[in-house]
Parts: sequence; C-alpha cells; structure tokens
Amino acid sequence: MDLTTCPECGELAEVQWRAVLESTDGPVEHARVQCVRRHWFLLPVASLALVDRPAVPERRRVFHL
Repeated sequence: MDLTTCPECGELAEVQWRAVLESTDGPVEHARVQCVRRHWFLLPVASLALVDRPAVPERRRVFHL
C-alpha cells in the first residue's frame, strides 16, 4: 500500500491506483488518492508527498541464563 498526505487536509491518504495519461508534453503518471476524510484527487505522481512509514522494530533476543 502506498501512503501519502491529502493535499486538502493533510491527513493520511492512500494511493488507490496509478495510470499514465497523455499530455501535450508527453505521458505523465497520475494517481488517484483518497484520504481518511474521504477527499479524493487525481493528480500527477510527481506532486505526491512521501510519507515516512514507521520502522518495524527489531525483535530483541532474550537470553535466559
């Protein structure tokens, strides 16, 4: 799952799909984004904000003596 932020409210949003659309400057990759508040947008992938995913904590080994 690709995550970004909503351009309108700043909440967490999911990239639902991507597609390449033609333009006068050549093909441009676009994405449909929907946030937790149900706003949705179709915008160029280059304008998406990257969201840092939380790191998966390493499992600590416990040694019993």
